[in-house]
Amino acid sequence: MKKKRSIYWLSQLPIYGFLIGYLLFTVVPIYWVFATSFKPSTEVMSFPPTLLPHTLSLENYVAVFTQTHLGRGVVNSLIVSLVTTALALFIAALAAYSFTRFRFRGKYFLLNTVLGLYLIPPLIGIIPLFLLFNKLGLLNNLFGLALAYQSLVLPLLTFMLRNYFEGIPVEIEEAAMIDGCSQLEVLRRITLPLAVPGLATAAIFAFIFSWNEFVIALTLLLREDLKTVQLVIMEFVKLHRIEWGQLTAAMVVGMVPVLIVIIFAQRYLISGLLGGATKS
Repeated sequence: MKKKRSIYWLSQLPIYGFLIGYLLFTVVPIYWVFATSFKPSTEVMSFPPTLLPHTLSLENYVAVFTQTHLGRGVVNSLIVSLVTTALALFIAALAAYSFTRFRFRGKYFLLNTVLGLYLIPPLIGIIPLFLLFNKLGLLNNLFGLALAYQSLVLPLLTFMLRNYFEGIPVEIEEAAMIDGCSQLEVLRRITLPLAVPGLATAAIFAFIFSWNEFVIALTLLLREDLKTVQLVIMEFVKLHRIEWGQLTAAMVVGMVPVLIVIIFAQRYLISGLLGGATKS
């Protein structure tokens, strides 16, 4: 028995070694950013670098909120991310429900096209997007940026919600329609409440994608007061010098909203990802 246990643990060593290495690879940079953000400017550039701040200081956080537009950038990013998430969730839910419950010509071709749009790199269409938004007068417009982000999040959300809706038994909806509910009432009263974990997961992905996006925001927002938090963070990387203390403080501020969203919605995340894996 002991020999079998020893063989079992030896066989698990590569797996645990990989997991520990992956954990260090992901956690150490995040820890370094947090630690550096609380170091005074004299300690940030010290050599050899210190793992723990000798003196905890908030000067970097004070500087990024008083000397830059970081606070405004956070507000702008919240507006864009929330509008993007709400709009994409509404459209994707209707599209995904149509793909799972209705039969129409070209259904699978259209579905594959939606998925193919997600696989196209956003940089390919950045110039046509700029020209289009310039013609429509949507440059330097936060709502216009939220519209542009639909090309990033809508295909993914549609595909995710389609898989989740397929796991909801059609018989429940048919019973509601026999009782007199219309198709829209069934969607609103039956399907969407049952799909809350899937909707929450889709909302998390939409929020994170739009919060972290950089290239489209850089192209469509030219005014200082409209820049998102990612664009403000870029300003700390200067041509001849990088303000490491302020840069890491700004990065921590930029991570906080995403962490809050994930912490409060994590109970829906796993069930939402696995909800469409099997059909009931």
